[in-house]
Amino acid sequence: MPLSTLKSFLQQHLQPHTQRLVVAYSGGVDSHVLLDILVTLNQFHQRPIKIIHVHHGLSQYANDWATHVANIAQQYGVEYCIEYVQVAQTASLEAAARTARYQAINKHLQAKDVLLLAHHQQDQAETLLLRLMRGTGVKGLMGIAKLTDVPFCDKKIACWRPLLSISRQKIMSYATQKNLVWIEDDSNSNLIFNRNYVRHQVLPVLTKRWPQAIQQLAHTSQRMQDAHELLQALAQTDYQQAQDAHYSLNIGVLANLTAARRHNLFRYWLEQLALPIPDYADICRIWTEVCVAKPDAQPLLYWQGVEVRRYRQQVFAMKPLALFDKHAAVLWHNKTQAIVLPTGEQITPQQAQQGIAPHHWHMGQVSISYRQGGEKIRPIGRQQHHDVKTLLQAQGIPTWQRERIPLLYINQQLAAVLGYWVAHEFA
Repeated sequence: MPLSTLKSFLQQHLQPHTQRLVVAYSGGVDSHVLLDILVTLNQFHQRPIKIIHVHHGLSQYANDWATHVANIAQQYGVEYCIEYVQVAQTASLEAAARTARYQAINKHLQAKDVLLLAHHQQDQAETLLLRLMRGTGVKGLMGIAKLTDVPFCDKKIACWRPLLSISRQKIMSYATQKNLVWIEDDSNSNLIFNRNYVRHQVLPVLTKRWPQAIQQLAHTSQRMQDAHELLQALAQTDYQQAQDAHYSLNIGVLANLTAARRHNLFRYWLEQLALPIPDYADICRIWTEVCVAKPDAQPLLYWQGVEVRRYRQQVFAMKPLALFDKHAAVLWHNKTQAIVLPTGEQITPQQAQQGIAPHHWHMGQVSISYRQGGEKIRPIGRQQHHDVKTLLQAQGIPTWQRERIPLLYINQQLAAVLGYWVAHEFA
């Protein structure tokens, strides 16, 4: 059954542009069965296979495993590499090892590869139970996905788990029938690791009482995927109604939603902004501590990698704003090259001189600074000078953004508020 399942999976998902199948190969029974089936199906998929083994150095047998990998690769006639890593000794050794493993694998992936992982049905059940114990929502209960992109990889390489619907018993049965030789990782029996505890202490008790427990947990994850799809569709509809300028949300629209729909929308909104999603308590605080804070307040909600702020009737989410010296001024010595501003932003000559007469740009001394207070400009098409602060307020620019907008000076005169206005006399 594992062979027919994998063949069907490849028929459905293999693309003409896929050039290589890469197996994350620990040497354990799961990854060994995956490799054996791929080699068996070589005439069917007609793709070269590469195995990547990550040497964590956490076991006294790690070097023996590396030798096993080399022998297996030679036996099957496939390319292999062994990547040596050092795992940070953090509170969560499991998570640290996983991160190190993916980062090591990513070094060897190419644009048209597919990475195959050997997760199976019991892995899915374990993941579901672990996430329940941590406290999770519908998305967390989706468990492991069959089709994703490779974690921590900016190349958007596909990551497949074709054995996810296969039971561990069927994988063991296949390995036994084929007389395969695999590694038994001694750390798999260490109950200090949460996954091992669930595997050896929790699941046996559940399956003794409910023999179909593992299958039912896996089926639950599939039903959660259906539920998540419906919640995403609802959030998309609400987002279209609530979205305001600069990817903010309109608080007036949010007020007309139920709390459940608001929380669902907040998660969707953060996903669209590619920002980390916090736990449920912080999702709730977006409304209670930011959106409905006192009118004269300047609320700021923070979690790792995210700041949520309010301006007027809008709520904004962003990466944390870096500190910078707002009193710094930068002379633009070589006006043919880009410069880096104190905020870390890079600006090109083409961006800066947009709308400015070429002779002013080329002949004058150009510098960039930030608002100190009292700056005035006469924008193109206006009859008089205006306070920059007043113009920014009228434009609806949030307070935290105003102090970060670069001001372009030519011969010590304000020539442009970059991205907004060019002074009449420099146009």
